Amino acid sequence: MTDKPALPKGPFDPFLRTRVDTSTGSAFADAHRIATRAATCWLLSPEGPYKKPMTMANIVDSAVHEALLHLLELGFVDIDEARMRAARGWPMGRRDTKEA
Repeated sequence: MTDKPALPKGPFDPFLRTRVDTSTGSAFADAHRIATRAATCWLLSPEGPYKKPMTMANIVDSAVHEALLHLLELGFVDIDEARMRAARGWPMGRRDTKEA
């Protein structure tokens, strides 16, 4: 991982992103595989949508929750809480961010 770009000064200023190597064999690819496995296990579990009807929004939210939680519990990712709290706002979509 490279240095993190500066946080935007204002809530609607461009939010620069860190470049991520997503190629096969990268750390991202491995983390993606692990997270996908955790999300899929939830999906097929008794708590998942195959056993309990739920909205697509709830399915996505729960699958992302399981995947992120799994990576955090394994210690593979850390939340930079100071950076998160220091930001004046967060982009909610990938389209409203700018490449570093």
